[in-house]
Order: sequence, then structure tokens, then C-alpha cells
Amino acid sequence: MHPDRFYDLIESARPGSAPSDASADSEELAALLRTLDDEDLLGFVRTFEAELARLNQWAVWGAGYVATGGMSDDAFHYFRAWLIGKGRDAVETALTEPDALADFLDGSELENEELEYVAFDLLEERDLDREMDEVDASREGEPEGVPFDEDTVDRSFPRIAAAVA
Repeated sequence: MHPDRFYDLIESARPGSAPSDASADSEELAALLRTLDDEDLLGFVRTFEAELARLNQWAVWGAGYVATGGMSDDAFHYFRAWLIGKGRDAVETALTEPDALADFLDGSELENEELEYVAFDLLEERDLDREMDEVDASREGEPEGVPFDEDTVDRSFPRIAAAVA
């Protein structure tokens, strides 16, 4: 699925379009995905996983770590799903200027675990199998970039640190 169509679906499932509006609603997304044919649903899943892999960066984890006051491996996964649910602008900001994610903080928990499972549940309902590929390893493997120091990471993300203080 082309990223434009993917993010159109994500944006349609969000309660608003402002950066500080909530991440996509899983029930809204489920309703939208139910209208897709099998190939498009599989394409949505592949694109979601590719975006998770793109966001598997130490700088993104560092930004999330500061925003939440700490972040485990699983929490980092669900944080990336939250970012995807915030839309393309949030994802691109995370990849290019992660400290600017301060503009996207909405006061909610910074995770959207359900968002990812919506599409997987629909695949199961339709008895569809997705093909495993190199994205599977890269979305959960070692993040790219330079690991952060937990004791000093807040200095790398001053806007986020100020927003959550």
C-alpha cells in the first residue's frame, strides 16, 4: 500500500488533525480497514510494519524515554505505534527532529498497542497469512543510531523534557 493511502486511513481514524490531537482510534481504524479488500489489507499491514521498522531508531527511543520517564522494549514498540497513529507528520518529525515531538504530546499515554492489532485481527478473521520478510527483523531488532545514556538523555531532548516537567 502506498504510504499516502496508508496515512489517509490513519488520519481518518484520528479524532482531529492538529498535532496535539489524539492518536488514531483503533475502533475507527477497524471500521475503515473492514472496507478494504484482502490485498489492500495485507498492504496496510506491510506498510504499518515498514513504518515500525523505520522508527526503530535510538533517537526516537530517547525521545520517548524522556517523554515517559523511562521506556522498556515493549513500551518502545507501542510508542512507535502511537507515533504512527498520530500520522505522517509525527513519524517524519520523530525521524528528523525527535525533540520537536514535544508538539505532538497530547496528555495521553504515549502508546497505542491496539492500533497494530486491529489489522492483525482482521487478517485472522479473513484467514489471511502475511508473508514474513526482512521488515520483521528490522522492526524489532537493535535500533539504528547511537544508543542514549539514560542518565543524560533528557539533555538531548530539552523541549520534550520541558513539556513533561
